[in-house]
Amino acid sequence: MLIARAVLTLSGMALIDIENLPATTSGVLRRRAQAAGVPVRQYVRRELVTLAARQAPIDAVVRFLAEERPERAAAEVDTGALAMINVYDLPAEVWSVFDARAAAAGMPLSDYVREELITSARRGTVDDAVLEIREALGDGDLPLDMEAVVASVRYARGL
Repeated sequence: MLIARAVLTLSGMALIDIENLPATTSGVLRRRAQAAGVPVRQYVRRELVTLAARQAPIDAVVRFLAEERPERAAAEVDTGALAMINVYDLPAEVWSVFDARAAAAGMPLSDYVREELITSARRGTVDDAVLEIREALGDGDLPLDMEAVVASVRYARGL
Protein backbone atom coordinates (compact mmCIF):
# COMPACT_ATOMS: atom_id res chain seq x y z
CA MET A 1 0.00 0.00 0.00
CA LEU A 2 1.41 3.37 -0.99
CA ILE A 3 0.95 6.25 1.40
CA ALA A 4 1.37 9.55 -0.39
CA ARG A 5 1.60 11.83 2.61
CA ALA A 6 3.23 11.49 6.00
CA VAL A 7 0.92 10.67 8.85
CA LEU A 8 0.94 11.12 12.58
CA THR A 9 -1.45 10.05 15.25
CA LEU A 10 -3.37 11.75 17.97
CA SER A 11 -4.74 10.07 21.05
CA GLY A 12 -8.09 8.45 20.43
CA MET A 13 -8.16 9.37 16.76
CA ALA A 14 -7.45 7.56 13.55
CA LEU A 15 -4.38 8.45 11.60
CA ILE A 16 -4.11 12.08 10.62
CA ASP A 17 -1.70 13.52 8.15
CA ILE A 18 1.21 15.75 8.97
CA GLU A 19 -0.78 18.81 7.94
CA ASN A 20 -2.73 18.47 11.21
CA LEU A 21 0.37 19.33 13.20
CA PRO A 22 0.94 23.03 13.85
CA ALA A 23 1.80 24.72 10.54
CA THR A 24 5.28 25.64 11.70
CA THR A 25 5.98 22.03 12.71
CA SER A 26 4.78 20.50 9.47
CA GLY A 27 6.67 23.16 7.51
CA VAL A 28 9.93 22.43 9.31
CA LEU A 29 9.53 18.66 8.91
CA ARG A 30 8.70 19.07 5.21
CA ARG A 31 11.73 21.32 4.59
CA ARG A 32 14.05 18.99 6.49
CA ALA A 33 12.79 15.99 4.51
CA GLN A 34 13.23 17.82 1.23
CA ALA A 35 16.77 18.87 2.18
CA ALA A 36 17.56 15.26 3.13
CA GLY A 37 16.14 14.08 -0.19
CA VAL A 38 13.68 11.66 1.40
CA PRO A 39 9.89 11.45 1.66
CA VAL A 40 8.42 13.17 4.72
CA ARG A 41 7.28 9.87 6.24
CA GLN A 42 10.81 8.47 6.03
CA TYR A 43 12.23 11.67 7.50
CA VAL A 44 9.77 11.57 10.42
CA ARG A 45 10.79 7.96 11.09
CA ARG A 46 14.45 9.02 11.17
CA GLU A 47 13.59 11.89 13.48
CA LEU A 48 11.74 9.58 15.86
CA VAL A 49 14.66 7.13 15.95
CA THR A 50 17.05 10.02 16.64
CA LEU A 51 14.84 11.47 19.37
CA ALA A 52 14.57 8.10 21.10
CA ALA A 53 18.36 7.64 21.02
CA ARG A 54 19.05 11.11 22.42
CA GLN A 55 19.09 11.61 26.19
CA ALA A 56 16.11 13.62 27.39
CA PRO A 57 15.57 15.32 30.75
CA ILE A 58 12.68 12.97 31.49
CA ASP A 59 15.04 9.99 31.33
CA ALA A 60 16.06 10.71 34.93
CA VAL A 61 12.41 10.28 35.94
CA VAL A 62 12.20 7.10 33.85
CA ARG A 63 15.22 5.64 35.67
CA PHE A 64 13.84 6.66 39.07
CA LEU A 65 10.48 5.05 38.37
CA ALA A 66 12.13 1.88 37.07
CA GLU A 67 14.17 1.59 40.27
CA GLU A 68 11.62 2.74 42.83
CA ARG A 69 8.34 1.63 41.28
CA PRO A 70 9.00 -1.22 38.88
CA GLU A 71 5.32 -2.20 39.00
CA ARG A 72 4.30 1.18 37.55
CA ALA A 73 2.11 0.79 34.51
CA ALA A 74 3.28 1.69 31.03
CA ALA A 75 1.84 4.58 29.07
CA GLU A 76 -1.60 4.31 27.56
CA VAL A 77 -1.09 2.68 24.18
CA ASP A 78 -4.03 4.03 22.26
CA THR A 79 -5.00 2.90 18.77
CA GLY A 80 -3.19 5.92 17.36
CA ALA A 81 0.04 4.80 18.99
CA LEU A 82 -0.26 1.31 17.52
CA ALA A 83 -0.89 2.78 14.08
CA MET A 84 2.08 5.14 14.49
CA ILE A 85 4.38 2.24 15.38
CA ASN A 86 3.24 0.35 12.28
CA VAL A 87 3.16 3.28 9.83
CA TYR A 88 6.66 4.40 10.74
CA ASP A 89 7.89 0.82 11.20
CA LEU A 90 9.51 1.81 14.47
CA PRO A 91 11.92 -0.67 16.05
CA ALA A 92 10.87 -2.04 19.43
CA GLU A 93 13.71 -0.16 21.15
CA VAL A 94 12.39 3.16 19.85
CA TRP A 95 8.79 2.77 20.89
CA SER A 96 9.77 1.26 24.23
CA VAL A 97 11.85 4.39 24.98
CA PHE A 98 8.89 6.59 24.04
CA ASP A 99 6.55 4.37 26.07
CA ALA A 100 8.70 4.75 29.20
CA ARG A 101 8.98 8.51 28.69
CA ALA A 102 5.25 8.88 28.05
CA ALA A 103 4.44 6.87 31.19
CA ALA A 104 6.80 9.06 33.23
CA ALA A 105 5.11 12.15 31.80
CA GLY A 106 1.65 10.70 32.47
CA MET A 107 0.67 10.98 28.81
CA PRO A 108 -0.70 8.58 26.19
CA LEU A 109 2.07 7.37 23.89
CA SER A 110 0.87 9.10 20.71
CA ASP A 111 0.41 12.44 22.51
CA TYR A 112 3.94 12.21 23.88
CA VAL A 113 5.46 11.46 20.46
CA ARG A 114 3.45 14.28 18.89
CA GLU A 115 4.81 16.71 21.50
CA GLU A 116 8.36 15.44 20.87
CA LEU A 117 8.05 16.19 17.15
CA ILE A 118 6.65 19.65 17.82
CA THR A 119 9.47 20.38 20.27
CA SER A 120 12.08 19.11 17.84
CA ALA A 121 10.74 21.36 15.09
CA ARG A 122 10.85 24.35 17.44
CA ARG A 123 14.57 23.79 18.01
CA GLY A 124 15.51 25.31 14.71
CA THR A 125 19.04 24.99 13.44
CA VAL A 126 21.07 27.27 11.20
CA ASP A 127 20.24 24.86 8.36
CA ASP A 128 16.52 25.25 9.14
CA ALA A 129 16.83 29.04 8.87
CA VAL A 130 18.65 28.79 5.54
CA LEU A 131 16.08 26.32 4.20
CA GLU A 132 13.26 28.64 5.23
CA ILE A 133 14.92 31.62 3.54
CA ARG A 134 15.48 29.61 0.35
CA GLU A 135 11.85 28.52 0.40
CA ALA A 136 10.68 32.12 0.83
CA LEU A 137 12.86 33.25 -2.05
CA GLY A 138 11.54 30.53 -4.32
CA ASP A 139 12.90 30.79 -7.84
CA GLY A 140 13.06 34.57 -7.64
CA ASP A 141 15.79 36.59 -9.25
CA LEU A 142 16.77 38.26 -5.99
CA PRO A 143 20.54 37.90 -5.65
CA LEU A 144 21.39 36.76 -2.15
CA ASP A 145 24.72 35.71 -0.71
CA MET A 146 23.76 32.57 1.21
CA GLU A 147 27.15 32.48 2.94
CA ALA A 148 26.38 35.93 4.37
CA VAL A 149 22.94 34.68 5.43
CA VAL A 150 24.49 31.70 7.23
CA ALA A 151 27.05 33.96 8.91
CA SER A 152 24.28 36.34 10.02
CA VAL A 153 22.16 33.53 11.44
CA ARG A 154 25.16 32.09 13.28
CA TYR A 155 25.99 35.54 14.66
CA ALA A 156 22.40 36.14 15.79
CA ARG A 157 22.38 32.80 17.60
CA GLY A 158 25.74 33.38 19.21
CA LEU A 159 27.43 30.51 17.39
